[in-house]
Amino acid sequence: MSATIIWLPEAAQDLQRLRDFIRSENPLAAKRAAERIIDGVSLLQISPEAGMPVENLTAYRDLVLPFGSGEYIIRYRLETSTHVIIVRVRHSREIRF
Repeated sequence: MSATIIWLPEAAQDLQRLRDFIRSENPLAAKRAAERIIDGVSLLQISPEAGMPVENLTAYRDLVLPFGSGEYIIRYRLETSTHVIIVRVRHSREIRF
């Protein structure tokens, strides 16, 4: 059974912010980055525990997605065994969550 993915508004805004940042320099790379993030999140539908547990935040996990010279980090939590909540999205060069 696949899990339902729920994006918190802040996470959706993060995705848009990351895409807009890249788009000014390279629209094609911005599209690829957004696709990489969305594809990575889709993985959580079939494997919700794919991410690494977050130290000191037992309810949260981080899914790390390599992209170019960095990585995108998807912070999420398992609401139930069938609901994955996407909490935030950031690039590895950004300040932590």
